[in-house]
Amino acid sequence: MLNDPVELIEPPQDCVMVGTGKGGVGKSTIAAHLAGHSAAQGRRTLLVCVTSQDDDDLGLKRFGHGIHPDGPTVVDGQGLYRAIYERSPLLPIREVRPNLDVVPGGKAVGEIIQLLMHRMMTDGMGVTLSLARSLAPIASWYDQIVIDSAPENDSLEQLAAGAARHLIVPTRSDDSSIKGMERISLNFKAVRRQVNPALRVAGAFLYASNPTATSMHAEVKQDIRAVLGDSTPILNTVVGYREKPARNARKKGLLFGEYAELLPTSARSYDVAAGRAKVADVVPEAIIGLADDMRALSEEIFESCRKAV
Repeated sequence: MLNDPVELIEPPQDCVMVGTGKGGVGKSTIAAHLAGHSAAQGRRTLLVCVTSQDDDDLGLKRFGHGIHPDGPTVVDGQGLYRAIYERSPLLPIREVRPNLDVVPGGKAVGEIIQLLMHRMMTDGMGVTLSLARSLAPIASWYDQIVIDSAPENDSLEQLAAGAARHLIVPTRSDDSSIKGMERISLNFKAVRRQVNPALRVAGAFLYASNPTATSMHAEVKQDIRAVLGDSTPILNTVVGYREKPARNARKKGLLFGEYAELLPTSARSYDVAAGRAKVADVVPEAIIGLADDMRALSEEIFESCRKAV
């Protein structure tokens, strides 16, 4: 998608992209929590979901959170597609959480791929900055912008990278996840070289792993730097693998910290046994550690972005 020189667009100062090159490593969950953490700190925050996967950690679609803009629907990626197609400003769903607006992803985002390929005939590599152009008119409204990128397509991943200033790369410990970073590395280098010289790798980290497996973590760090470069910052926080509370939180459209806040009023196992409650009504105590881990990771990511030059 990258070939001819174009007029560059300066990315927003506090705009971070979460990218992996491979699905299933927690990218969308991390992006949602990063945006949620920023908003909870009182910063006006925008989350842009450049992915055709139907991720809904914030319960936006399932529970109808937020104030939708007037006119045609923007859910399922339709708002993002329309902005790129019409070369118009993004229209977020506002106040999905206090201080948090969202441009949702979904099925229609996949249609952007064909649109970009068609415009290559006339726009050349300028199509890579299509998201940056739609973001620019509203970027000044926000203190922090988080972009959830698509691992399923190079064109969409480059589209996200063209609008961001910092790249954060999560990975799992398996070989396929490590190898998937080769893809984000190639897209990062191409975008930085040709359309977004301000883009920097602000950090990479292992996600959903056993925090005590330190020798394995050391090996993964070596693998990360072998792919992304020796100067890549490696973040220290490891979010432990706790499948049940993570799954429950998503089904309820809650971030981990929000789900943990329900623990004091949660039903108990004896309530289920007595028929007074369902299993789904019991909040697992493991959510506390998961929420703490994610909060620490979000803080470390933002600190690493501030240090990146």
